[in-house]
Amino acid sequence: MVLAQFIKYLESENLVKFDILREDDECFWNRFKIQKYTFLAMRFGLDLPYKHSMYLYGPYSSTLTDEYYSLAKNPKQYEATQSELPQQFRRDDFLSFVRSKNNGWLEIAATLLSKREFIPRRDDLVENTENTKVGFSREFIDEALRDLEGANLIKCDQ
Repeated sequence: MVLAQFIKYLESENLVKFDILREDDECFWNRFKIQKYTFLAMRFGLDLPYKHSMYLYGPYSSTLTDEYYSLAKNPKQYEATQSELPQQFRRDDFLSFVRSKNNGWLEIAATLLSKREFIPRRDDLVENTENTKVGFSREFIDEALRDLEGANLIKCDQ
């Protein structure tokens, strides 16, 4: 199962801890990171079938949620999984792209990628994201967008 392999990879790179079953802040942020890292990894060639829709913290997939909860509730299945990933996944590019990013950046970057599908103009995309993501400055949003553009993950009309 590619999801289990990907989560193992995230754990091996110290990006997330697969501790998600409790209802505390630590487990919430682990689930959040799995959602956002999976969304971004799909842009780096990780072939996963998840459809995301906009939710409170950016793009969210209920199918992904169901699958990682199922994995967490079957620890023997998860522990038996190797962290080998498909060749087409550009893991080094992905890792260097997300390695030093915080949760706020993950939320904004994933949101920008998701909204770009419907908002082609750069200024409109930044403004719309600023209006829907209270607590994030225009400068922060613009910086995340420049990161996405620099990695060739997004291209906006001027």
